[in-house]
Amino acid sequence: MGQKSFIFGLFMGVLFIFSGCAAPKFDGSNASLRSALLRGEIKEALTYYEAEAQEAEKNAAWGEAVNAYMQAADAARFAGQLQRAITYGEKALEITHGTNAPVFGRANLRTLQPPPLPEIEAIQSLIQSFASLRDFDKVRVLAESGLTLFRENPSGERITRMAVESGLYEVLGRDLLRRGDYQNAIKTFEQVVILRRAHFANRSKLRTSPRLAENSEALLTRGLIDLALAYRLAGRFDDALERYQEALLHARVGSTRAIHEQDIYVGLGEFYLYQKQFSLAFENFQKALSLAEKQQRPDVISSASVGLAASVRQTGKIADAVPYYQKAIQQTESTRSLLQSEKYRQFFFEGALGAYFDMIDTLSDLGKADEAFNVSERARSRAFLDVLGSKVQLARSGTMMEYERALQARISVLRAMMADEDVEPTKASELRAELVDAEQAYSGYLARIRKENKEHASLLNVEPLNLGQVQELLDPGVTLLEYFVNADKLYLWVVEKDRFQFLSHSIARKDLVSKVTELRDTTYQFGEKERFNALSQELYRLLIAPAVPHIKGKELLIVPHDVLHYLPFHALVGPDGRYLIEKYPLYYLSSASLLQFVKEKRKAGGEKVLAFGNPDLGDPDKNLEFAELEAKEVKAAYPESSVYIGKEATEEKSKTFSPNHDILHFATHAQLNEDDPLSSAVLLAKEDTEDGRLEVREIFGLDLKANLVVLSGCDTALGKLSTGDELVGLTRAFIYAGTPSVVASLWSVDDSSTAHLMASFYRNFKTMSKVEALREAQLELIRGEGRSDMLARRGVGGIGKLGETVKSEFPSQNPISISTSHPYFWAPFILVGDGK
Repeated sequence: MGQKSFIFGLFMGVLFIFSGCAAPKFDGSNASLRSALLRGEIKEALTYYEAEAQEAEKNAAWGEAVNAYMQAADAARFAGQLQRAITYGEKALEITHGTNAPVFGRANLRTLQPPPLPEIEAIQSLIQSFASLRDFDKVRVLAESGLTLFRENPSGERITRMAVESGLYEVLGRDLLRRGDYQNAIKTFEQVVILRRAHFANRSKLRTSPRLAENSEALLTRGLIDLALAYRLAGRFDDALERYQEALLHARVGSTRAIHEQDIYVGLGEFYLYQKQFSLAFENFQKALSLAEKQQRPDVISSASVGLAASVRQTGKIADAVPYYQKAIQQTESTRSLLQSEKYRQFFFEGALGAYFDMIDTLSDLGKADEAFNVSERARSRAFLDVLGSKVQLARSGTMMEYERALQARISVLRAMMADEDVEPTKASELRAELVDAEQAYSGYLARIRKENKEHASLLNVEPLNLGQVQELLDPGVTLLEYFVNADKLYLWVVEKDRFQFLSHSIARKDLVSKVTELRDTTYQFGEKERFNALSQELYRLLIAPAVPHIKGKELLIVPHDVLHYLPFHALVGPDGRYLIEKYPLYYLSSASLLQFVKEKRKAGGEKVLAFGNPDLGDPDKNLEFAELEAKEVKAAYPESSVYIGKEATEEKSKTFSPNHDILHFATHAQLNEDDPLSSAVLLAKEDTEDGRLEVREIFGLDLKANLVVLSGCDTALGKLSTGDELVGLTRAFIYAGTPSVVASLWSVDDSSTAHLMASFYRNFKTMSKVEALREAQLELIRGEGRSDMLARRGVGGIGKLGETVKSEFPSQNPISISTSHPYFWAPFILVGDGK
């Protein structure tokens, strides 16, 4: 089908959505659903199956209801409506638990047999949805519950049971690989291989259908590839090579030959690369790339290209590696995160960024610091796109949203169908042609969006600035420090309007994580002030001192990376014993490319403040006594403020009133989620249909006019330090929604000292820029200048009351006097975005 006919067909599908015409007829098969999605009729399909499910449930036709709910779940998942998909999957599971309803024709399409238990089908659907949300704990629980059902219900057709059971073990094995538990992954994949060998043997003996035997062999091949990978990662190289070779024997027959051969050649390439047999590594990666380009498999094109680059780089041909890295990056960026298949998404989340990291290393070795900066910005954009994935719809225009969803759904379905191991060669060729048309149409859509809304386009595709463009946007007197953390190196660009300097330092990422973690830990240990100073000075020497000779500006704009997102740079202590904030006003950005958007959003300072203080969260332990006082202090500084306290501080009010205010202030708890950054949330009171969680995915949909958002939040529940995606997601969501600046906290804070800091900040903001207002408020606490009525009324987390002398836990130490000069009280707050 040509591009014109595709666009016409898609246009007609989108037009159909809004025309109010009767929905087309569907049936209960996956083929019917996929055909509807390929026609751009995803909304009609979802509406149809929702109605079918409800009608069947009403008539107690339980089997039909379960089947329709499963189809609705599939349609919602392809549409990117993952929470809706989960709702329907859970509904199907609930029905099967209550009725033992028979379900046919879905769970095991390859064998064309009914599933051994109806619950398994719902579990399989939910596994796909939760995997797309990256809720791997839930995926693991579901897979384990499915296996428990098998053990408790031994009846059913044996061949079918083996196929489905091995699939659940496969899910568990991949989760174990993700968590680095290679030994248990090996045991699990060995069980997969045992089941699939038996399944293949049984299918071969029956001789009733060569097609079914071929499909069974394909499953066995997949299991062998996974087992080989687990062996290789565990260091059992001989076993890994043996499994790869066995997989290659099975892969050389049938319609899935090329698909499996690609994966095997990549695995062998990585095996030989680790063994330093670079010519053999290059040969296998080249085979994989050749096959992948014919079949347009983005994951293999990317991984094989990275492997080829690493192979030539290891032989000393550094410059020859660049084109291969460029190919991997180009493939990654053209694919984006449209794929619903977790098998593909895992490559992009955990593997594709490696090309950017290695490219920066290579360009650094070649002395091309400006190009390395450009790749650093591309990597940040890419990483944020992976966080977004297809889990948030960003278009605010209804028609464009439906058009975007139709395009995304079409590409998702085509890739999912191409990844299906049952697809025949002739059909695969047709699908590839369809995919080319669909991707061209999507590129045209991006070009149109790029003209109309550049920021929206940046959240659909990688749209970073280069070094020269960043320099043009920098305000005079500002020095930008951009960091990039690699496996064993730390890179730093010192950028000003008319000059830049590139620096690097050898340090393992794990050592950097350890230093940042220990520094943060000592902020809670008041008897460890000397230890804090020592760690702070050490990190100053590592991160700031090399840049000092090149800093000419009067303000610092910090662009952290990875674990550095959680480091309070402004609290680092120089050799003169002064904090960095005592020398420079500091503010932060997650990417230098955001400069173009935060500067565009600069607004004249208004005085209409919307403040929420100490929302009623239904838990006395989460009560924030001073948050109410803090909100009232905002009212005192800005009489036009609208202040909501306790049960009145609801999520519904935040969504309704926020578009009409100049400053938004949230004196409440927040929760950050490392595994699913889009579910990070500001916690507010519940009301009506709102659950009280103002989540990142919802913030993206707001239309703010505010000049500033302040997240005076406590109890962020960071857990172990991650790559910072959860904090980046929260702050960038507010910036996308319309504000140029966000004040946020890096750790759980004391609400009495925070109330003082915020009161000072708002008073200062009347006459100062944002960065100067926050700095001056923090310097007041450092100098111990504070209002007694707002400090020292209660202890915090066993620390003791402010101004109180407490007994040290160490007998050799003197009693500790606690004051607001300690970094615990003033250092957590940072200004992200525009400092003006």
